[in-house]
Amino acid sequence: MLLKSDQIYLEDGLVAGTLVIEDGKLKEVLPYDNGTQPDYDFTGFRVIPGVFDTHNHGSMGYALWGNSDDPEAQVRGYLKAVASQGVTSVFPTAWPDMIRAVANVAHEDLIGARVMGIHSEGPYLNRVGEMGVDVEPPKIDMQEVQQIWDDSKGLLKLMAIAPELPGSQEVVDFMRAKGVHMAYAHSNYDYAEAMDAINRGLTVTTHTANVMSGIHHRRMGGLGACLLHPTMMCEVICDGMHIAPEMLELMFRVKDMDHWMMISDMAETSGAPVGRYKMEQYTIIVDELGFCKTETGRIMGSTQPVVHGMKVLVEEVGMPLEQVLRLSGLNPARFYGFDDRKGSLLPGKDADLVVIDDNYKPLATFVEGIKVYDRNQDTDLFNPVYLAEFQAARVSDN
Repeated sequence: MLLKSDQIYLEDGLVAGTLVIEDGKLKEVLPYDNGTQPDYDFTGFRVIPGVFDTHNHGSMGYALWGNSDDPEAQVRGYLKAVASQGVTSVFPTAWPDMIRAVANVAHEDLIGARVMGIHSEGPYLNRVGEMGVDVEPPKIDMQEVQQIWDDSKGLLKLMAIAPELPGSQEVVDFMRAKGVHMAYAHSNYDYAEAMDAINRGLTVTTHTANVMSGIHHRRMGGLGACLLHPTMMCEVICDGMHIAPEMLELMFRVKDMDHWMMISDMAETSGAPVGRYKMEQYTIIVDELGFCKTETGRIMGSTQPVVHGMKVLVEEVGMPLEQVLRLSGLNPARFYGFDDRKGSLLPGKDADLVVIDDNYKPLATFVEGIKVYDRNQDTDLFNPVYLAEFQAARVSDN
């Protein structure tokens, strides 16, 4: 297969050329004008490496918590949905009751993004974040922890935990022995407490700056620890709402760029029409900008994909797209051990790529050389069952 564009973002720079794709791999890059007839000509559009999203709960009405009579069908719909948003590699971030379904689907024939691992954000979390309502945190149950691992069938790559909860260190030690990365998450710890917890086995920070104690000029908080710890890998939501663009710039100046990876933290409301929806015990509102909040104003996950975050970083923070693409692909692939085949466009690696327009909207997504999304053909991906069951009332009707 030959794919041509005048704007191809290879690992080592921007070129005009023709990608030669064979057996799911990028074989070589030919000159733009080489006398061949391409199978796809995307001249005028940018061809970028596929997004590697390691923190993603749902999309287009498909959720990774037990709200379906057919959980495996829910996972399949989810994988197709995130591919439409530029994701080629993903850690589905599933609630414990959906982990087995993700593991069962992970090795099926490609229909969307490739499952590279499973992420369990919790269930042992504490801090609820700004404008949230405090609740009693769950008590750690090592039998449940064992079940999470067993249900993942060895695919669990990341688990998040609040380190102040009694018994948390036992979970950290158990999962680290299995090769699972443990993340600092949803914590009220201050700077010194967070530093100590990190040094006892935490390697990732969950959506850095969000749902952790912040920075004050006399109290650095958990955020300060995440930024100053020399080896911590930091997730970051770049949608422009979870973190102000100015704060993103400050954070990126503090910690070197090799220690950041963009995530979406998307929920199933991503792509939903403006309106009110039911999510667990909450009524949530999807607004005209596509963002999602509870009625108290608390941010309730994200509804914007990583490609939207790319736009924020390039157009509002002023970062070069070439640098941003390392955060969205190569950095997570390298950290989790997949950079020999994922994370960038380089001969010998998997042909995982996305074609985006000037507004950072995907036109097409290819995973291992297979086109799994086409904007002109895949025009109705939102789950109608979700709208029927969880849409409460249109905001405009109130």
